Amino acid sequence: MPAAATSYQPVQIYESERLIDALIKTPDQYEQLFERYAGGVVMRLAFGRTIENEDDPYVERALEVVHTIERVASPGAYLVDTFPILMYIPSWLAPFKREGDRLHKEEISLFRELQDDVRTKLKAGKAPQCFTRTWLEKQEEYGLSDDEAAYVIGTLFEAGSGTTAAAMMSFCLAMCHYPEWQQQLHDQVDEVVGDDRMPDFADIEQLPLVRAVAKEVLRWRPVTAGGLPHELVKDDVYDGYLLPKGSNVHPNQW
Repeated sequence: MPAAATSYQPVQIYESERLIDALIKTPDQYEQLFERYAGGVVMRLAFGRTIENEDDPYVERALEVVHTIERVASPGAYLVDTFPILMYIPSWLAPFKREGDRLHKEEISLFRELQDDVRTKLKAGKAPQCFTRTWLEKQEEYGLSDDEAAYVIGTLFEAGSGTTAAAMMSFCLAMCHYPEWQQQLHDQVDEVVGDDRMPDFADIEQLPLVRAVAKEVLRWRPVTAGGLPHELVKDDVYDGYLLPKGSNVHPNQW
């Protein structure tokens, strides 16, 4: 496993233990807890910020951004998705343009606030290791403006929190449908880990069934089943069908 990936493990273990504790106390809130877990991991990695409570204002704002992305990225969410010529009408006639401007301002405001928080801590010699600190220390080398870096790092939250939480919910759904597999997973963890400690990354190689079920969940219920639309930059032919330049293609990942 690459060194960069293994360096994230302490954060994942810490947030996992907090998640389990919260699930024991309030299992009926599992959806929100999964989102807080995934968001907590990304927030620590991106901005070095530890989520101390469930009502952290930055997490609330970030999750609002994530839910907005999930809505606006859905195929056909706006009429302009079907009729691209609408892109040429002025903003005062295009509510989707006005909403886009508003959402952009909300996003960049959040990301810049988080970035500035790390910058302030860095000047005081108190900034924890995180992606934003790395960029601040090598800003000239990376050649990104403040806004560009804010988006590069901030959008990790959009990409990493909702998707991870959705996969975890799909796992719960799978266990409800196939409880016999949950028992087999339970048995393997008991056999390999025992009952006096939590599983950790060192156990992965000895847990082939756990690995297989995690991968099967992603195949069974892929988070973005319809993929993300891509616009063709030139004519293409797929399976005998001509796809003209400019077409929006949705790959079926299911």
